[in-house]
Amino acid sequence: MPVHVQLQTQIRHLIATGALKAGVQLPTVRQLAGFLRINRNTAARALAALHQDGYVESRRGRGTFVTETPPTHARGAARNLERLVDHTLERARRLGFTQEELMATLAAHTGQGRRPGAARLRALLVECNPPELAQYAEQLEAELPLQVERMLADEFARRAAEEPDLLRGVRVVVTTFFHIHEVKRALPAGGPPVVALLSEANISTLQRLTELPEGTVVGLVCNTPRGSQNILASVQSAGLSHLVPVLASADDPWSIDRMLERTRLVVCSDPAADKIREHLPADVEVIRADRRLDSGGVEMLRALVADLEAAEA
Repeated sequence: MPVHVQLQTQIRHLIATGALKAGVQLPTVRQLAGFLRINRNTAARALAALHQDGYVESRRGRGTFVTETPPTHARGAARNLERLVDHTLERARRLGFTQEELMATLAAHTGQGRRPGAARLRALLVECNPPELAQYAEQLEAELPLQVERMLADEFARRAAEEPDLLRGVRVVVTTFFHIHEVKRALPAGGPPVVALLSEANISTLQRLTELPEGTVVGLVCNTPRGSQNILASVQSAGLSHLVPVLASADDPWSIDRMLERTRLVVCSDPAADKIREHLPADVEVIRADRRLDSGGVEMLRALVADLEAAEA
């Protein structure tokens, strides 16, 4: 699945479920692409598809907004199903199957569901720091029939190049949009599909940051200095030059104190927020940089897993 389709699908879900409310302004293409660290063309294609489907609208000189009456979830799902059918028919034709053969195979699988006792598919989760790696892996294993192996993003490119059997038996590689391009670059030819997921707070965090006045000092906090640098990279890539960032890490209390001398506004990862919560004064606003993986992305991954299971049946 192309990256822009993955992003489109997950933003559409945020709109359909009300996480992005009618009338709210979306980040610009530059901001969205920079914050998620994806190609601008990828972000532009995702927003263009949402515009075509009636989820967003452009207002001259103002930007892109969620439409006041976005399509219902049912209408959006119907469009998605139509695209899936068209895509499946085209793939079947390329593989030499007729439409009748495809329909017969679908009929044979109807109602079979997941086989009792069937082994979970192996997935590899790639993320940049251990706390988020553990948090996301636990969520995926709890919600999907996956056996999730974990690997830090820094290790993946090196090991993929040095270990020919690294991905043997892995059916899908899962990461976040922050790392999708580096993971795809490191993936050997013929490797498993790669799925990028949004966390629940990605878009809302970016929206809040774009609203802040010029010169606002913002603390950027993760569990480790590397994680804080990753948040900074997203802020800078999004072109949010109106902000003055101050970095700190949850494993360095001195850096937290130094940050709080300059600001009462903190962008913080979930694991770091839990660690430093008791040290933050009551007047500090905490903007969560990540929470759980968004359910729209998880459902998109569930559909892919079902497809992979059907292929193995």
